[in-house]
Amino acid sequence: AQQKPLVLRAMDWGYRLGQGDSANPHNKYFFPIPIVAYKPETRWILGLSTTSIFRVKHDSVTRPSFVRLNVSYSQERQFAIRPQLELFTRNNMWNIRANYTYTDFAEFFWGMGIQSPASARALYSFRMHRANVKAAYLFKKNLYAGAQFVFEKMFQIDASEAPLLKQPEITGNTGYTASGAGFYLTYDNRDNIYFPYNGLLAEVSVASFNPALGSSHRFNNLIADVRWYKQLWNENILAIQLFSQHNTGNIPFRMAATLGNEMIMSGYYTGRYRDDHALAIQAELRKHIWGPAGAVFFAGTGTAAPSFNKLLNMHKPHIGAGLRIKAIPRERINMRFDYAIGVDGNSAAYISLNEAF
Repeated sequence: AQQKPLVLRAMDWGYRLGQGDSANPHNKYFFPIPIVAYKPETRWILGLSTTSIFRVKHDSVTRPSFVRLNVSYSQERQFAIRPQLELFTRNNMWNIRANYTYTDFAEFFWGMGIQSPASARALYSFRMHRANVKAAYLFKKNLYAGAQFVFEKMFQIDASEAPLLKQPEITGNTGYTASGAGFYLTYDNRDNIYFPYNGLLAEVSVASFNPALGSSHRFNNLIADVRWYKQLWNENILAIQLFSQHNTGNIPFRMAATLGNEMIMSGYYTGRYRDDHALAIQAELRKHIWGPAGAVFFAGTGTAAPSFNKLLNMHKPHIGAGLRIKAIPRERINMRFDYAIGVDGNSAAYISLNEAF
């Protein structure tokens, strides 16, 4: 038999070291990834993202769980910490998701709406606590039903350089507390949660925020997220996502529906466009190239609007491409390197573990 090239043999050895072999597979994986970024509002950001992936029951049915901790610090002495977990119990009967964020950072604000001009950009700083806990039970094959609790407190807002943010119509511009609860339904028949070849994930969640739960504002939130995957040939996959968010009531500006982040409509600054409603659709062609390497080509369009019936009025497109390197082939876990371009001078690069969706 023809011998593999040296580079592939070296990588096979590395994979055996990291994930074990077929006779003695590892049940836990640990990934430390450095965070290095530069933004005009923060200057250099350095940090560390650590992820531990494991199974509570090592079998062919129970899905992998993970615990992640991101810590970052900027040259402007700004700090953020983000612990996160997703847990599947034995036979996937319970799915528990939880995350917490403490942020002492600065960011840009352009005002509300899809037509907010680039010239309106202004810098403000703030501190924030955010937490979200979800727990769902598998009551029918592939179908989960669960409850959620959402908390967000924004305080010590400094908008001295952002007069647009001081306008009285910007809800929550002096700080707010949002506390809400709700339920969600999830249908999930994907063949893998990290890099599906085939399957559908559809989730609808509803949350209500009101003073009875300690909220300073009364409003309702609905999010629908549908993802479809189809294997075209070998490890070449077509992935499509439709995402929408809708709010009614007195919504704090930073909890409004947004367009643009590293997962949905990449290439746009996080929160570049904000409004009561948002809609986005994106597609990716995930193509195996050689050995441990793959490529991704993606495009999408999205919008934000003050009312549901205006969601088709104006859209912002994005396109991009990326490189994938297999990190743990047994679990289909990849390192992601993406570059995305939007319109109006928006673009961004991303390095992370796993796919955008």
